[in-house]
Amino acid sequence: ALAGVRKLSRINGWSVVIFAGLGMFLTLLLGDWLGLAIGLLVMGAGAMEVHGNRRLGRGDLDGMKWLVRSQVFLLGFVLVYAISRLASFDSESALANLTPEMVGALQEMQIDPRDLLPLIKLSFWGGYGAVIVVTIGYQGGLSLFYRGRIPLVTEALENARKQVPMAPLVARHFYDTVAAEMAAGEFNAGLWARALAESDGNENRCQSIYIRARVGQLSGRS
Repeated sequence: ALAGVRKLSRINGWSVVIFAGLGMFLTLLLGDWLGLAIGLLVMGAGAMEVHGNRRLGRGDLDGMKWLVRSQVFLLGFVLVYAISRLASFDSESALANLTPEMVGALQEMQIDPRDLLPLIKLSFWGGYGAVIVVTIGYQGGLSLFYRGRIPLVTEALENARKQVPMAPLVARHFYDTVAAEMAAGEFNAGLWARALAESDGNENRCQSIYIRARVGQLSGRS
């Protein structure tokens, strides 16, 4: 459960950050200051999810709270933007956005631009309506998913800590880090291979050797 949550939150969090950044660049070019502000908030929500992922990697269960909150905040930001855009629809502004070439082409086809207003409005409402539905479904569902995985992640972290031998208080945080890595299925390939060789296939002894070696490696970096 922990490994799956960390993988999903890492991919989703960075995707939100990247797409929000691209969206902010586009809104900046268009002079849409509200869109720019919402893009900044959306990027912040993605950063929250990445932060929660990293806290889980350190064995901190509070990382799950960051994951849940990131989706709730992201849902709120997108809804505010989409609803504000729907409320700001103006027929005259929509017609003013038509280029002279587009108006000329419509006149050649003997079409009055105003006859297209119902279609334009339908497309406008349909587009932002789809954004609202998708956001509620995805961000709302992901928030519930993270919330539902809290008991399983708690159990995974506790089981990982039980496998870690007692250590002096000064070095305990290194053992917590190794416990979180093992619970998430993250192993140092070289150290694990050495532990397998030295343990003669004994799984418990292999884990003990690996833990001591990994803690020594981490403490040597600090």
